[in-house]
Amino acid sequence: MAMVVATLGGAYVRLDGYFAPKVESIKESLQHDEKTGKINICIVGKDNTEDSHRADTILFTTLDLDNKTIQVLSIPRDTRVQIPGRGWDKINHAYPYGGIELLNRTLINYLGMPIHYYIELDYSSFPKIVDLLGGVDIYVEKRLKYVDKAGDLYIDIPQGLQHMNGETALKFVRFRHDALGDIGRIKRQQQFMKALLQKIADQAVSTKMPTLLKEILQALQSDLPVEEALKLAMYFRDMPPQNIRFFTLPGKPAVLSGVSYWLGDINRALAMLSAPISGEEQEEGNAMKDTATSPERLIDKGKEQIDRSMIARNITCRVAVLNGDGSAGLANKFADVLQRYGIDIAYKSNARHFDYHYTSILYPRNLENESKMLGQLLGISDALVKPSDSTTNLTIIIGHDYKSILARLESGLR
Repeated sequence: MAMVVATLGGAYVRLDGYFAPKVESIKESLQHDEKTGKINICIVGKDNTEDSHRADTILFTTLDLDNKTIQVLSIPRDTRVQIPGRGWDKINHAYPYGGIELLNRTLINYLGMPIHYYIELDYSSFPKIVDLLGGVDIYVEKRLKYVDKAGDLYIDIPQGLQHMNGETALKFVRFRHDALGDIGRIKRQQQFMKALLQKIADQAVSTKMPTLLKEILQALQSDLPVEEALKLAMYFRDMPPQNIRFFTLPGKPAVLSGVSYWLGDINRALAMLSAPISGEEQEEGNAMKDTATSPERLIDKGKEQIDRSMIARNITCRVAVLNGDGSAGLANKFADVLQRYGIDIAYKSNARHFDYHYTSILYPRNLENESKMLGQLLGISDALVKPSDSTTNLTIIIGHDYKSILARLESGLR
């Protein structure tokens, strides 16, 4: 995100007319962890909801003054945490409950690490910052299309190399309506940050950075003074690009009491934050590959060879089908395919909302065996098959990953 530029921009440019301060001077003027020599910054991108803002993007950024390295940890918005005074909830709810102060307290408790400064950005300031830099060039792996008339959001970005202005870049980093949901969006945000830093390295932009950094910082809300941020930029200006590492909180998706969460692996995250940066770019990618970041990663591949018709014959209870994606006629389409397997449909309807990232199953406790067989039939993880006291039927909630699941079901009927 462009927020990172405010603290990292100088890492790629020569700030002519400025002198790089010594590390001792930085430590004297800025808060930091005296044991590790690190400055931790909570960077928050918030939405523009009329009544209250939610933390749409949360980045825990660590600047290592002694080793001149930077790590950016993306926290998925659905991460399950304990919010002080509120109990267990999604981390992005902390901001509307108590602003940046409560979000910082929540993160400090969750990670067990101090936060020295914060930076906030919203949907109105983000495009301004990107446009100040002249836009960015990003390769879009596949077409991104989504329409939300109620939210006045229209996204249609073609596949291929795109030069994005601020408005298009905002849509790119907001898009999360594919099978990977918020995890896919985080990957695009990290792709954007890397592209933005490459843009800053361009000579035409780098010569303007002292002035641009001041304008960027003025577009943000932060308790980090402008002059101190410039001092950080000057200090990190000669840092090589491989000394910056982006990664995502390791973990897995889960449905608890009908609510979708990301269950973070704190021990693994802390190990990654404390590990030295080797200078190899692929390290962040390997860290992501080892985590459960997509429905495909959660599927037990051995189940692919199971006779699906035989599984379906053992599902003798009625099954309810709920549309949690929002695509028109989706519940009917799923129900029709399940009926072709001989499964009796209890009813079809819409879920409570249309923002379920992953297809899941809820079951009353007396139908545990059938729920596991239904999960095998759909090819979803056991972590997404959960007991619920609020349902009397075996219930499928269709998520944004429905295309691969529907294709799997239909292939078993050929």
